[in-house]
Amino acid sequence: MYLNSIRIRFTRGEDVKFISHLDLMKVFERAVRRTGLPIAYSQGFNPHPHLVFGLPLSVGVTSDGEYADFELTRQIQPQQFMDVLNASLPEAIRITAAGEKLSKTNIMAAIAGADYTLSIFLNETISLDEAASKLKALMAMESIMVLKEGKGAAKEVDIRPLICSADIEAAGQLPFGYETFTSAFVIHTQFRAGSAANLRPELFVKALVEKAGLPVAASRLHRRALYVESRGTLTDPMDKEVLGQV
Repeated sequence: MYLNSIRIRFTRGEDVKFISHLDLMKVFERAVRRTGLPIAYSQGFNPHPHLVFGLPLSVGVTSDGEYADFELTRQIQPQQFMDVLNASLPEAIRITAAGEKLSKTNIMAAIAGADYTLSIFLNETISLDEAASKLKALMAMESIMVLKEGKGAAKEVDIRPLICSADIEAAGQLPFGYETFTSAFVIHTQFRAGSAANLRPELFVKALVEKAGLPVAASRLHRRALYVESRGTLTDPMDKEVLGQV
C-alpha cells in the first residue's frame, strides 16, 4: 500500500537531448537509488522504482515541461523531494516543480496536448511575410497528409486534426553552428498529444517542406509544455485540481 504520490516537472537540456527515453529512465532510476528517498519499488529479482513518465520526448528535442509521477512508501514534503533528487541528477536535467498527487490517474494516461517551439533554418532568402503566408495556407488546409515512418511499413496520416495552433515570427540571433543559414524563423505551435492522439513535431516540419513549400534545411525542436485535459480544456498537470488537492 502506497501512502501517496509526487508529481514533478523537469527540464531536459542540450547536454542530454540525444539520450533515448529508456536511457532517461535509467538516469532517474540511478538518481533515486542514490538518494534514499521513500520511493516504492516493484517486487521480484530486479526491483524498479514505481515511476511513470509523461509523453516520451523524441531524441534531439529539448524541453522545459516534462513530467513524472513517483509512488511513495511514506510522505515527504514536495520541496524536500525536489531538492534531494535534483542534487543527484545531472545539471542538464532540473526538477522545477513538485506537488503531492492525490488523484488516481497517472501522468502517462492523462497527457492530451503539447506546446512546441520550432526553430527552422533555410538556405534561401525568404521574408517573414512570405513564410507567414505559406504557414497560413498550410493551416487553411482541411487535410494535411504526411508519410509517417513506423516499425512496419510507412503510411500516410492526416495531421491536420492534431494541429491546434501555429504562429510564426522572425528568429533573433542565430545559435552557434547555424550562422550560415540565410533565413530563420521560430514557429510556436500547440499539438494534440498523448495516447489517444499524438503529433510529433518532426512530422509538422515535414509538412512545412512538402505541403507549405518552406525549404527547411535544418531545425531545432523544443517542447515548452505538456497538458492534461480537465473539464474540456487543456490544463497544467501541476494544477491543484488535476493533482486532486481540491
